[in-house]
Amino acid sequence: MAAGANRHLRRTVPILLLIGMVLSGNQPSIARPTQWASSGYASNSSSGQMNATSVMSTTLSAGQTQSLLPLFASGLRLGPALPTLLGLHAPQTYLILVQNNQELRATGGFISALGKVTIDKAKVVDLDFTDSYNLFHDGGQYPPAPVPMQRYMGIPLLLLRDANWSPDFPTTAKLIKALYAQETGMTVDGIITVDLHAVELIIDALGAIEVAGAEQPLTGANLVEQVQQFWNQPLATGATITTTGLGEWWGQRKDFIPAVAQGVLGRLQSGDVDYFGLLRGAQAALNERAVQIWMADPMAAAQLGELGWDGSLQPEPDSDFLALVDTNMGYNKVNAVVKPVLDYTVTWPADTTQPGLATATITYTHPITQPDPVCQATPYYGETYADMIERCYFNYVRLYTPGGSKLIGVEGVDPDSVSSGRGEHNLRLFAGYFILHPGEQRVVTFRYTLPAHLKPDGYTLVMQRQSGASPLPLTVRIQENEMVTRLVDGRLEWAR
Repeated sequence: MAAGANRHLRRTVPILLLIGMVLSGNQPSIARPTQWASSGYASNSSSGQMNATSVMSTTLSAGQTQSLLPLFASGLRLGPALPTLLGLHAPQTYLILVQNNQELRATGGFISALGKVTIDKAKVVDLDFTDSYNLFHDGGQYPPAPVPMQRYMGIPLLLLRDANWSPDFPTTAKLIKALYAQETGMTVDGIITVDLHAVELIIDALGAIEVAGAEQPLTGANLVEQVQQFWNQPLATGATITTTGLGEWWGQRKDFIPAVAQGVLGRLQSGDVDYFGLLRGAQAALNERAVQIWMADPMAAAQLGELGWDGSLQPEPDSDFLALVDTNMGYNKVNAVVKPVLDYTVTWPADTTQPGLATATITYTHPITQPDPVCQATPYYGETYADMIERCYFNYVRLYTPGGSKLIGVEGVDPDSVSSGRGEHNLRLFAGYFILHPGEQRVVTFRYTLPAHLKPDGYTLVMQRQSGASPLPLTVRIQENEMVTRLVDGRLEWAR
C-alpha cells in the first residue's frame, strides 16, 4: 500500500513544487525603479536549486496514505500536463502575481509585486521580484481603463498593476501576459497568483520561518501582523514615512517579499519539512482560490480548468449561477476588516410557466469606529498600514448571474451607478457602486428574474467565491428549502 502510494506521490509532488516556486527562489531580490531601468531582472541560476528527491524517498504510513488520497487523485488528473508545467521538455518561465487581498480586486487583490520564475527539469533555477509600479514607462501605449475605474478611481489607462479587472482569471491572465510582453519584451508560459492566505497556509505547514532582519520568526498565525510591520518599517533600514519621508520608505516598503521567499527556500532546502502537510496546504490554497494557475499550453490550461485551479468562472448549462465580485476602488486596505454576508432567495409564482424571482442581498459591515476617517478615493499612504484599514470602503460590486437573467432593480448603491450587461462566459452581469464609512453597515440588494428554463423541479445552483475574499457566510433559500453555510472553497454546487 505504501509503495503504491509513493508512486502516486511522484505524480502529485509537482503541486508542491508549483506552490514552492511561488514562494521561493535563489537569493531573490525586488527591483526598485532605478534598478529596473538599468539592469532588468537579476540572474540567480546557479545555486540553491531544489528538487523532490527527498520527498520521493519518504515512505507513507497508512494514515498519511488515507489523508492524501484526494491529492493523489488530483495529481493523476493533472499528470499528463506535468512534464510541460515542470519544464521537463524545455525551460518554462512563469509570472507570479503577488496579490494583496486586503485591497480586494476581481482576481484576488491589488497586484503588489511580480515575480519571474524559470523552471527547468523540475528545478527552480531563477526567481526575482519587482514592484508592480515598475511596470510602466512614459510614452507607453496602454489600453483605456474600464469605465468604472476611470469614473471612480481617476485611472485613464490600464496599467499592469490594475489589469486584473475581470474575475475570470484566464481572461485576466491573457491580458497581463500581453501587457508584460509589451513592457519587458519577455513572453511567459503561464501566470500564477498568490495572496496572503496562500502564504499563511504554506508557512503554517512549514513551521516557523526565520526572516533576515525580523525580530521574531514568521508563522502562519502571525504572518499578516508581521507583513504589516514590515510594510511600516522595511527590514533593511528600518525607515518609516515619518523618519525618512515618503521617497526613501516607498522604495523599500516591499523588500520583505524576497526576504520571506528566501526564508521559505531555506526551510525547503534544509529537508526539515512535513512534505505531506505542505501538500495539503498547497491543495487547500488551490481549492480556496488563494492560488490560481493559468498556462499558455492548451492541454495544461484545460486540465487546470477541470481541477478548478485556473480561477475561471465556470457556470454549468441549465443551472442557476451566482458569483459576487467586489472591487476596492479606494486605494486602501479596508478589506482586512470589511466582510460581506450573502443571502440568496429564489421563488417561483404559482404559475410556474413564469420565471423565478431571485433576490441577492449582501450586507457589508465596517467594524472600525473612526471619528474622522479618511474618505477620499485617491492614493494616500498615511503613517502606518493600520491607517489604510481605518478608511472608507469605496466598492464596485458586481453580481454574475445566468445568461438571460433580467434586472428588476438594485438598492443600496448610487442610483446612477447601476448597470446591466453581458459578462464573461455569456453570463449576465449586474453592478453598482457605493461608499461605506467606518462604523456603518450597508445592505445592497439585487432583484432579477431568472431565465425561463430554470424551474423548481430539478433546480441546481452553482456559486463561486471570489478569489482573495474571506470565507463567505451564506444563506440560500430555494422555495421551501434552506441552506445556511460558510463558503470556504472556491465553488459550491447545490441541488434542490
